Amino acid sequence: MVDLVEGPGLLVIGDARAAHVVLPNGGGILFGHLFDRESSARVIEPAKLGQLSASELVKSYWGGYVAIRALGDRVEVIRDPSGTVPCYYAEIEGVHVLTSRPNLLFGPALLEPVIDWTIVTQSLVFRDFRPARTCLRGISEVLPGIVFDLNDRGASTHCAWSPWTFAEPAVRVTDRADAIALLRDVASTTLGAWAGCFERPLIEISGGLDSSIVAAGMRTGQSEAHCLTFGPAPGDASELPWARAVAELLGYPLTELVADAATVDIRHSDAQDLPRPCARSFSQALDRPIQVLAAELRTDAFFGGGGGDSMFCLTHSAFPLIDRLAAEGLGKGVFETAGDIAQMTRTNVWKVFAAAARRWPRNHSAMPKPMTNAFLAPHVRDCLPWPEGNPWLAAPAGIPPGKCKHVWSIIGIQNQLEGYGREAMAPLLAPLMSQPIAEICISIPTWFWCAGGNNRTVAREAFRDRLPASVIDRRTKVSFSSLAYRMIRANMTIIREMLLDGALAREGLLDRERITRFLEGTMADSEALPEVMALVEVEAWVRHWEGRSLG
Repeated sequence: MVDLVEGPGLLVIGDARAAHVVLPNGGGILFGHLFDRESSARVIEPAKLGQLSASELVKSYWGGYVAIRALGDRVEVIRDPSGTVPCYYAEIEGVHVLTSRPNLLFGPALLEPVIDWTIVTQSLVFRDFRPARTCLRGISEVLPGIVFDLNDRGASTHCAWSPWTFAEPAVRVTDRADAIALLRDVASTTLGAWAGCFERPLIEISGGLDSSIVAAGMRTGQSEAHCLTFGPAPGDASELPWARAVAELLGYPLTELVADAATVDIRHSDAQDLPRPCARSFSQALDRPIQVLAAELRTDAFFGGGGGDSMFCLTHSAFPLIDRLAAEGLGKGVFETAGDIAQMTRTNVWKVFAAAARRWPRNHSAMPKPMTNAFLAPHVRDCLPWPEGNPWLAAPAGIPPGKCKHVWSIIGIQNQLEGYGREAMAPLLAPLMSQPIAEICISIPTWFWCAGGNNRTVAREAFRDRLPASVIDRRTKVSFSSLAYRMIRANMTIIREMLLDGALAREGLLDRERITRFLEGTMADSEALPEVMALVEVEAWVRHWEGRSLG
């Protein structure tokens, strides 16, 4: 760590090897990568960055960054809409401290880690809808698209970029061919820009659509990119044929790995240095082999298709039909969309219309519906407040319900993009979450995404000429369910102790009887299984921080 910027009221300390741009005359610093909106060229000349307002900056540039600017009598911190670079803050003895590594906020003369059980409970009731406050008392997050403003009167936040701006009917893309062409151009340019930032990126491809699009967009010849994929565990279906087809067509070297359940420590949280329990125990089985490969290849960045299902509006509901009916009224287009949904869900149009009638928003809520963990005690939701400090959650009036769900899905996926062990080796990026891609995807109406009776249709057609037809037209997804079941069975004693006698049970958050019945049964409920594991993962995170506090 070295001093990077020092000026009146501002001291920035960091790793000089990390990507950054220092503003002239001690005016601030930008951590991460910044690209010009018009050309997508990487910005290395910082002269103009101190002259723009926050809203002008996010309109003129995009990237994965946190910008810290000294502006006269105040300091302004801007986190880009993709959330690529973490940003947390705390006030310690009158000094405001911001960091991308929140574990550094704890220690002698700093903070003592204390669990905020209200926020922990919110993470289980409201799932992926993050508040600004974190689960460690005294630490908050500068959320994506938010400006943190600090002056003599104190600290405040406001929104510099909102996804809802691009969900408004007035900016909707009205022609399907235009939507395909726009997404092709924007995604190709954006992914190509990211490819030029690293020498040895490692791209994880599953053979599915989203990661394949990332691989195609990053195939610019600017780097020594390498692809990896995972072969099937015994009992699971294989995705290798699709991944091999992608790598062969694009000319990437491909390494095939095997997930290793033996590497999973159910009591360990890969989010142990983060102020939220956002890691997933099962991902250790994938993460550890990736780390070994990355060390061999001297990887300097990890890429994947994270967020693609959300960004490309993966849905199997009747909401696109409702949205089109609200936009166009009853006509030929509505029946076309009903037919598309029927084909996609393998039913008939009358059942689709019936589903739409049941879901028709008589009292359209401005907030997303919570997806509460089914194993929480019944009283837990009583008087629990909504997550606060996230201005993206409330949908403005006039946004159709299907588009609301699309935007909420994009917001929620932010919680799935961190908490991986390999982040200690190199940055982990989800380039499909980039601001230009988000803006175009949100502006495309929901019924375009299911046109032709397949999901994510606009993305499929945008890359049809750059990927194997077998991948573009693929309708199946493969899971690691057999591996997950074996991992859970092998750790059943530990799981039972963690849930029935752990911190969550001590706080009265769990329905212990229901958990006991599930663990003693066949565990055949595929929807309940991840909910149980989510509790285990939160318990592991809590135990780490409580142990650190006691230590």
